Amino acid sequence: MLFRTLAFILTHLPSFLERVVFELFYPIYLIEFWKEKKYVAERLKSANLQIKPKAVYKNLFLNGVDSLRFLQNKEIPLKFENSYLVKDEIGKNPIVFMSIHLGAFEMLHRSLEHLTTSTVNLVVSEFRNAKLDEFLTSLRATQKIRIAKDYDVPKILKNAIRSKEILAVMADQSKGKAENFKILGDDVPLFLDLPLTANKLGASIVLFITFRKKNEHIIRFERVYAPKSEIDKKEIAKILENWILKYPEQWAWNYGYIKR
Repeated sequence: MLFRTLAFILTHLPSFLERVVFELFYPIYLIEFWKEKKYVAERLKSANLQIKPKAVYKNLFLNGVDSLRFLQNKEIPLKFENSYLVKDEIGKNPIVFMSIHLGAFEMLHRSLEHLTTSTVNLVVSEFRNAKLDEFLTSLRATQKIRIAKDYDVPKILKNAIRSKEILAVMADQSKGKAENFKILGDDVPLFLDLPLTANKLGASIVLFITFRKKNEHIIRFERVYAPKSEIDKKEIAKILENWILKYPEQWAWNYGYIKR
């Protein structure tokens, strides 16, 4: 009930009040999570980016509020780019849509409903807070979207391939097997086993991203790997690094701390 009430209040705020609310609560957040803020500051510094942690948290907040609006079917300025890349893949092959926690990332899986009639298996990790996890599951799931916890993936993978369904995954978060890649000077764990295994079994891989540009959200399809491709993991890591370099203030730098 608490999370639903907070979501209702936040999603009904005028845009100018969103920023006021952030400024009011940011100092309180820092008192509780100062170690996390220190971690984010260190990562930004090691990446040689002239960005303050506050800018990262502000974008997380603003993108998060818009994500809540979108998940509750409220109108959000949204534009798709490079849709032609996936036009021939939809319905032809099972597909793994892969992204990272950048921009209003909660909009990514829901946006796929506009592109396909296939079931979207959204692979997620559990939150430590059971009530928050339950709330987000209820928001994320629809008739087309099936929530799959990361530990359930082996059970659903073959069926998704057989039925030409969609898997929606985040490369920078899971509880499965990770491999570290150098991204902006740091070792960043990426979880690529699932999409690469699915590709070997006959699924396409689509790399896509969302970011906020002024008051509009852009969902851009960046790269498609055909089924059973020879895929260089380092190439994927480089693409993800370039995304972060373009929109560093919109990437969830604090996720590394949260997962420790």
